[in-house]
Amino acid sequence: MAALVAALLIRATDPTATYVARVADRSRKASAVLAAALVAILITHAIAAVAGFFLAPHLTPNPKRLFVAFALLAAASGGIWPGKPIAPGEGRHPFWTVAARLIAGGWSGRSEFVTLALAMSGTAALAGVGGFIGSAVVLGFAALGGDLIWRTLPHRAIGIALGGLLAVAGLWLAFSALRLI
Repeated sequence: MAALVAALLIRATDPTATYVARVADRSRKASAVLAAALVAILITHAIAAVAGFFLAPHLTPNPKRLFVAFALLAAASGGIWPGKPIAPGEGRHPFWTVAARLIAGGWSGRSEFVTLALAMSGTAALAGVGGFIGSAVVLGFAALGGDLIWRTLPHRAIGIALGGLLAVAGLWLAFSALRLI
C-alpha cells in the first residue's frame, strides 16, 4: 500500500505523465501510448522490486528505513522543484517511442527509486505491484485524458503540496532511523 500511494503522489508531479499526455494527443493513438506506458512501468518497477529483494538481506532495519527516507526526500525534491518537461519527439510508432523513453527514464525515476527502497524494507512483490498500480493510474489518466485535460491541472500547486507531504514523511522516517524521535 505504501508503494501504491507513493507512486500516485510521485507520478502526479512527474514529467513522464505530461510526456504521455502529449504523445497521446499528437499521435491520436491513446491506446497504443497507454499500452506502451504500462509495459514500460511494468518492466521498471519489476526490476526495482527484484533489486530490492536481493539487496534487503544485506541491510539492518535502520539503514533500510534511512534508505526509504532518502528516496522519499529525493521524490519530494522533484515535486517541489520540477524538472524540465520531456519533449515528445517525432516517432512514427508511438508504442515503441513511449516504451523506450519510459524504460530509459525509469533507471533514474523517482517512483522506481521509492519502489526499490520499499522493496528492501518490506515485501518486494507488494512494493513492485503497488508501484506499478500507482503509476498506471496516473499515466492512464494522462494518456486517456490527453494534453488538453492534463494541462488544465494546477501542476505547480500540486507539486508543492505533494512534494511537501513527501518531504515531511521522508524527514520523519530519517529522524526515526537515526533514533532522534
